[in-house]
Amino acid sequence: MRNRILFIGSIIFASQVVFAETLVVLPQPPQMSVQQSSLFEREIASSLVSRGLEPQAAERFAKESVSDAGDALLLTQLLASKTGIESKKIFEHIATQSLFEKTTDLREYDDVVAMVHKIKGASINSDDLLAVKEYISIV
Repeated sequence: MRNRILFIGSIIFASQVVFAETLVVLPQPPQMSVQQSSLFEREIASSLVSRGLEPQAAERFAKESVSDAGDALLLTQLLASKTGIESKKIFEHIATQSLFEKTTDLREYDDVVAMVHKIKGASINSDDLLAVKEYISIV
């Protein structure tokens, strides 16, 4: 009985070792996050270039514009869908903030409320606050 348990246990252990090596070899998708951050940075940089900034300086400002550039494109699209603001206006606001060397954190309630207030230009109504709270709860 003891030999059977040792035999079955060694077969299970060997299969785990064999399959664990193949799982490590599987390709990881880091390219997707690199593409998203570069697309986000290109949007910010193009907004800055349209204002008259040189492309090299615009790229530098774009890289320092948000705290989490990897998820910034997805967060911007989610915020645009929840609040009804065009994503282009969100990019322009983030570009303006980056000119003053202020980073925008799209996961912070205060930053998002200030952004919505600045973009809409009027006091925030309860529907906008509810949309921002829903966005923050998802993020």
